[in-house]
Amino acid sequence: MTDLAIVMTLCRRPQYTARVLEALAACDGSEDVPVYLMCEPVCDEVVRLAHAFRQPCEVFVYAEPAGCNINTGYALATGFKHADRVVALEDDTVPGRDFLRFIRWGLDEYENDKSVFSVCGYQMTEPHELHRTSEVIRENWITPWGWATWRDRWDTIRMGWPVDDQQISWDTVVHRIKLGHRCEVRPIVARIQNIGGELGTHVPSVQWHELHHLNRHWIESTDVPPVGLYHEVPAETTNALRRNHPC
Repeated sequence: MTDLAIVMTLCRRPQYTARVLEALAACDGSEDVPVYLMCEPVCDEVVRLAHAFRQPCEVFVYAEPAGCNINTGYALATGFKHADRVVALEDDTVPGRDFLRFIRWGLDEYENDKSVFSVCGYQMTEPHELHRTSEVIRENWITPWGWATWRDRWDTIRMGWPVDDQQISWDTVVHRIKLGHRCEVRPIVARIQNIGGELGTHVPSVQWHELHHLNRHWIESTDVPPVGLYHEVPAETTNALRRNHPC
């Protein structure tokens, strides 16, 4: 059993997969974290990229297409077979240079605070707030792009997981039914960028993605160095709340 594992769901977008894997390999502290890559059997180039990724890494290729809900659920279950804390990435969530450093801090800081369900690197950062690299907020939400949680929190949501993509998306189920009053902790300055405008399961168009998901301003947009020290501030100090950008 290890302290931390990374899981990542892959499907049919090799151009995104290549960018995410390259960025992950460049993350501070990523070299010793085991990675589990969960591949849909629909794109040979994605599978090739997964097998070419650095070690320690294990690649799983399904015999039949599973869909986003099942792939995500199985990825998380796989991660928690090997670790007590799991980071979940998708094939279009590009981690910034200090993403894992931030995630580790959040998992350590809030482990015993049961009102916190997850730690997430995504944020719709506003350009005038790019200097706030050390600040985090909490909000009653779950964002599925570059997030992490603990085994005991996972145990509260794994039952009743949506079984196919004809049902509502897994994160909506968690947010509406299972999350309750718990919250996620997020940075003011995003540590993950969502680039997935094409061929997304729940993305109707590139234009829609640019409006709702693409966070142009993030840690790689600023020259302010990531300090490695973070502190929580009241959510009311920023307008960049998920309830203002619900999808």
